[in-house]
Amino acid sequence: MTGSAETGSEAAALAEALGRDWYHTIDLAPGTATPGYVDLRANAPKVLPADLSGKRALDVGTFDGFWAFELERRGAAHVYAADLDSHDETDWPPPNRARLAREMEAANAVPGERFHLAHRILGSRVERIACSIYDLEPGRVGGGVDYVVIGALLLHLRDPVKGLERVNSVLADGGRLLIVEPFSPFLSLIPRRVALARLRALETNYTWWLPNIVGLGHLLRLAGFGELQRRAIFRPRTRDGRGPWHVAIEARVTARY
Repeated sequence: MTGSAETGSEAAALAEALGRDWYHTIDLAPGTATPGYVDLRANAPKVLPADLSGKRALDVGTFDGFWAFELERRGAAHVYAADLDSHDETDWPPPNRARLAREMEAANAVPGERFHLAHRILGSRVERIACSIYDLEPGRVGGGVDYVVIGALLLHLRDPVKGLERVNSVLADGGRLLIVEPFSPFLSLIPRRVALARLRALETNYTWWLPNIVGLGHLLRLAGFGELQRRAIFRPRTRDGRGPWHVAIEARVTARY
């Protein structure tokens, strides 16, 4: 009876997950994945280390948890997934705050709800912490971590350099950061060696900046990162086929400010 009850509970959780609208496409069982807006499954092996055994890892701005679960699949000893527990803390552009808050309340959107559902179905050991990127400190993650992923978050930050500085503060000496961020192909070509970014806070709901690739590199260097390595440039699969181009850049901590 206990086994049957557990099986029934697992089936109910899976049915609930498949009936929800997701941002991330996450494999929950063989041949079964969440119906996400963006599908990064083919891109993850190209940008993440194949083996993170013994490493302590952190996914910043985890949302549904895709990158956190990928870090866990690669054998990380402990994975933290940081994100907000309240929409009030979201770095929305000021003119949009009241409207977006009303929309979230009307939709009964609960931060972390889908993460916890996927976490339960996967039997994951990832530890989600309620924390803004701006509030990261070593004590929030039990000391320095070895590997951090930021996936499509910097464009939503009013102050991406401050956010990256806080990430720097939680990385152990020699720790590595991987950013996987949308970028502007146009600004990346004209001109090629100048750091540029388009300010989009009055044009979109959530986006502050759309930089070129050089601009992303400058943000990293300003926050104390160096030894930048471009891992991939890709356009992820999305439900509507309109997803932006992304670049994956890995960097090491080279300075503390």
